[in-house]
Amino acid sequence: MDSSTLILICIAVALIAVAIIGPLIRRRVFIASFRSIAGPPSLPIFGNALQLNGSPSDFFRLLLEWHSKFGDTYQLWIGLRPFIAMADADHIQQILNSPTHIDKNLEYNLLLPFIGTGLVTSSGSKWHSRRKLLTPTFHFTILEEFIPLIEKQSKILVKVLKKEVNNVNGFDIKPYAKLAALDTIGNTAMGCEINSQENSQLEYVKALDELTAIMQKRFITPWLKPNLLFNLTSLSKRQKACIDVIHTFTRKVIKERKENYKLFNKQISDANKNEIHHGKKHNRALLDLLLEVSEDGKVLSDEDIQEEVDTFMFAGVDTSSVTFSWIMYVLGKHPHAQDRIVEELNEKIPNFGHTKLSVQSLSSLDYLERTIKEVLRLYPSVPFIGRQIYQPLTIGDHTILPGTSIFINVFALHRNEKHFENPDTFDPDRFLKENKNDLHPYAFIPFSAGMRNCIGQKFAMIVIKIAVATMIKSYRVKSLDPEDKLGIVGEIVLNALNGINVTIEERT
Repeated sequence: MDSSTLILICIAVALIAVAIIGPLIRRRVFIASFRSIAGPPSLPIFGNALQLNGSPSDFFRLLLEWHSKFGDTYQLWIGLRPFIAMADADHIQQILNSPTHIDKNLEYNLLLPFIGTGLVTSSGSKWHSRRKLLTPTFHFTILEEFIPLIEKQSKILVKVLKKEVNNVNGFDIKPYAKLAALDTIGNTAMGCEINSQENSQLEYVKALDELTAIMQKRFITPWLKPNLLFNLTSLSKRQKACIDVIHTFTRKVIKERKENYKLFNKQISDANKNEIHHGKKHNRALLDLLLEVSEDGKVLSDEDIQEEVDTFMFAGVDTSSVTFSWIMYVLGKHPHAQDRIVEELNEKIPNFGHTKLSVQSLSSLDYLERTIKEVLRLYPSVPFIGRQIYQPLTIGDHTILPGTSIFINVFALHRNEKHFENPDTFDPDRFLKENKNDLHPYAFIPFSAGMRNCIGQKFAMIVIKIAVATMIKSYRVKSLDPEDKLGIVGEIVLNALNGINVTIEERT
């Protein structure tokens, strides 16, 4: 063997060694960076996945137990992926207030086949430009236009629930709440009458319900997250079929609204456009506002508009329906709070249900708002907020390296004794104005916080206020189950696997 051949062999061996040893060293450094952070002991390859392999409610309960055992910020591993769980307001503020760490964690990629890279899932320049573009569509003057539509669906809910009056065995409020939310969001987002409360067998309604269930399951099942494994299951085929139904429906609605929008603009002159627009305000939907800012495809394409409409439907329906359900659960345990809501309605809006509502009149309902906030503290509709770290991050004494997933445990944060005295107790007066200054700005984040806070939070509060007020004005609610019998699970939203079972009787 001549010297040149030997040199080539040595170079090849060296390159192979670098290719193998380099990543191993980086991996060891990466793993070693977590040694200073407390957490449950984990196994090679599996991490803590086997410990989390119980029922969904066991999974959720174990995460909370680990906060009690290892502290407000701890580490865990699911397979080879590291997660930092947070329930410390100071640490959470560093994440949510950062202009750098705005990327949702990898779990949100599971939503891409459905909502694409809309406002919830996008990042970088697309998220910044889309957020700036969409923010004016949630101005309070526009939200005012939606109030009659929201009130209409709330009244339909009360009418539909009449069949459950005096049902001593109780019933699960969640399915009713979901259909009401679907009709409300459908009306306000797409401008179409879905009528799911009176016809729950519609193809679109069933597809959205099934798709949500599939995505919830993927969020909490580690082996269903990789597309390679998920695509081998029957759930993958069902997901595709559901998405096809939903996207076909959305495209049809967008096409019709776009044609009507063009026809409207063609028929009127610029001189009287504003006047007619003013007269038709109550007919506009979020979709119409998106068509306005799209500049006929120059700013937003039809695909972009569909992403945002689907995002609003997905984000709005489940969050508002579980929020309403949890409020009914809590009020069903506290009849005195129901009475106070009715007293406040009688005082502030005497003819509630028969008079025109406004953002201003709704904002006068202080006790109702405090009640909603307290329920959102106890049962946040979105129990986890995720971020993926792509730049080194220092949290307290710890340096968190790129490749780490952060999940903020909102449920644990909201029941943290550092921030809330007697955290498991229902007390709306926590949110009295005189108590606000004592609360850490990132201790209560039901709509997230910082740059990526929920763009629709004012809209959501209007929806919930009207729905709760309409319901409690009509019915007395009683909850049947203690919290430990609900089977609470943190999925995309905070669910009760065993239902939220209540009874209702008509209020005289």
